[in-house]
Amino acid sequence: MTTPLRTARRPLPPAAAVLLALAAALALAACGSRTPDALYQSALADLHAGRTAPAAESLAAALAAEPDAPFAPEAWNWLGLARAALGDQPAATEAFETAVRLNPAAFAPVYNLGSLLLDANRPDRAIPLLRRAADLDPADVTALLRISDYMLRQGRRELASRTAFAAQKRDPSSPAVATAIGRIALLDGHAEQAETAFMQALEADKTYPPALYNLGVLHALSPGHAEQAAAYFRRYLEADPSGPRAAAAADRIGGAEIPQASFPETKPAAPKTESPAELWKQAAKAQSASDPSAPALAVRALEAAADLPDPSPLPDEIARRSLALFPNSAPVLLAVGTLWEKRGNLPSALAALTRASAAAPDDPSVLLALSRVADAREEYDTSLMALRRLVQLEPGNADALWSLADCFGTKLGMTSKGIAAYRDFERLFPSDPRTADIPSRISDLETAAENPD
Repeated sequence: MTTPLRTARRPLPPAAAVLLALAAALALAACGSRTPDALYQSALADLHAGRTAPAAESLAAALAAEPDAPFAPEAWNWLGLARAALGDQPAATEAFETAVRLNPAAFAPVYNLGSLLLDANRPDRAIPLLRRAADLDPADVTALLRISDYMLRQGRRELASRTAFAAQKRDPSSPAVATAIGRIALLDGHAEQAETAFMQALEADKTYPPALYNLGVLHALSPGHAEQAAAYFRRYLEADPSGPRAAAAADRIGGAEIPQASFPETKPAAPKTESPAELWKQAAKAQSASDPSAPALAVRALEAAADLPDPSPLPDEIARRSLALFPNSAPVLLAVGTLWEKRGNLPSALAALTRASAAAPDDPSVLLALSRVADAREEYDTSLMALRRLVQLEPGNADALWSLADCFGTKLGMTSKGIAAYRDFERLFPSDPRTADIPSRISDLETAAENPD
């Protein structure tokens, strides 16, 4: 699935980038005596009018005539968009890379480059760029949703969920974010949570097509709800008659069953050349060259190593070397902690995750892993600290609030706080099936408080 790229200022159709050819001087001559700025403005007008090819020629000529023009960073982004629309992906990539070099703090080219590379199945480069784009614009959710969608399609639902909740913290009223959270819940089999999320999306935009379609899917999966499903599919077709799911919605209304196999349950097989040892060598080499991709390579090495059979000494060796080479990298420390957790080395996992929390105190993925390992080690104070912060960062995270209530009440015996957390859960997530257990849990806490050991 491709995703529209981003313009620097104005909305435009998806597009992409270009290599400046040696014939740029001829293109400039063909444009008569117009100045580079006039060529640039003419290109923008052509883009808005849908004349992509002449716009690309004018942009190339303007940049060739005045490479250091004030408009150059933005023009390279437009050129990338134009070449992408024309199907020239290599040229689009180079144009976006040039735009990023000229203005590393601009959101649009960083996002566009990451999005283009993700569509080209280059997650090793794309995901760090999309995370960087998300950091460049704290109000934007598109980069985070791109990452979440990719992780979901790779079967990494926990990471997809964490990223979607991070987007929700930025924009709690976004229908796109609510729908993303609902899709993850639906694929995890939590129909009530999914329905709540999709309805939240429709509260923000009553004709939001993805929410309507997914509500149709949800009801189609529920016995006896065929009529409700058809109603939502009809509403989807009214809202977006030529949308990407229009044919499927029409088939569903006609009674056709469409398998829900959009997302594979497992990651695709890694290339044979990307063994944990080879990835680690690449990470060490990149770090010695001060390449910013080094931590991401180390994380990939650790993730690959974590799946090796227990007798292998390689995972522990890569973990130890990672700690030495990347002592302050939160993603690397998180990957080390996760590796040791999988291998049953909980003391080392907790130590690594504590360091990760110090390096990135507001990273939800770190807080979740830290709370989980601390709970397994019965270090409930540490688990409580992580869960409280996680609930603050992700107010829509039902699992985090449920775990916090359990930690307060059952693990630490803090009856009043545990009851208050359960009441918050009941109020915030009324459709969650766990709310049915809340009266009995509160009763147990009150009984235990009245009859201490």
